Amino acid sequence: MSKALLVALIAALQIAVTSLARAELTTLHAAKQFGLGYIQYMIMEDQKLVEKHAKAAGLGDVTVEWNTFRSSDVMNDALISGAVEFVSLGVPGLITIWDRTKGNLGVMAAAGLNALPLALMVRGDIKSLKDFGPNQKIALPAAKVSNQAILLQMAAEKEFGLGNHGKLDSNTVSMAHPDATIAMIGGNQDIVANFSSIPFQGRQGKTPGVRRLTSSTEIIGGPFTFNVIATTSKFRAENPKLYKAFLDALGEATNLVNSDKRTAAEIYLKISKDKSAPEEIVALLADPENQFTTKIAPIDNFIQFMVRTGNFKNKLQTTEDLLFPEAKTSGK
Repeated sequence: MSKALLVALIAALQIAVTSLARAELTTLHAAKQFGLGYIQYMIMEDQKLVEKHAKAAGLGDVTVEWNTFRSSDVMNDALISGAVEFVSLGVPGLITIWDRTKGNLGVMAAAGLNALPLALMVRGDIKSLKDFGPNQKIALPAAKVSNQAILLQMAAEKEFGLGNHGKLDSNTVSMAHPDATIAMIGGNQDIVANFSSIPFQGRQGKTPGVRRLTSSTEIIGGPFTFNVIATTSKFRAENPKLYKAFLDALGEATNLVNSDKRTAAEIYLKISKDKSAPEEIVALLADPENQFTTKIAPIDNFIQFMVRTGNFKNKLQTTEDLLFPEAKTSGK
């Protein structure tokens, strides 16, 4: 074989190898919502961690586009349509899309994101769930389908009795956390409550007359997995290196949150445009009640409530039914 032919064959082989590596997506789309609960995503965006891990995996230059949506119902539609590959969902959103896509796209959780307490903040004369009048509104990220909406139903059933979980559904309105916070602080006549997340619940609590009525910790009886990372079985199967690169980036971002809270807080403030003082965010990150972890807290009681009160076509029994094999629960 001539030297020229050998050089040509080697070049062709290199092109073929590069082509195989590039068979995976070169542009990745990920979606988050509003608040400190998505700080790992913001670190991944700021530090270009997915791009770093993708290159280390031999995928070359990968572009990551980050989107922010109001709630999980919007994310579910985007995931099903193929507009995004990774979403950050609450448990109700995960259960809903798992049920809708089982046997086709096969959406499941790839990792946890955090375990954060959600708080029902109220103002005025509201001292219990029984005090809400018909025209007094409770702002939620998404009525009837968000984490907060299901938690409110669970609390309503405790307050009003079995089967009365929907007692306050007519009081709920869909509203993004920043808008709900403005309404609560500004004294909007209609919005007298907001089932909120950090840092919004703390900001509302500093307003005279606004206080916490109940929380996810009280309703569930322990730590609550606020968000998980989900994707389709199709994407996972067709893009194994990119899938792993994303999860490796998530792990690195989670480690940063837990090891260098000051830097994490600064990144959060820069990306989110939040006007909070850095010390306030550092304090929230240091609060042991706020856990930033890729492990998923057991959510069986949440699942059982949704199965009992919802309308799902597929049988769902435990947390494990919703997880890809590499996803870890706090029990593992």
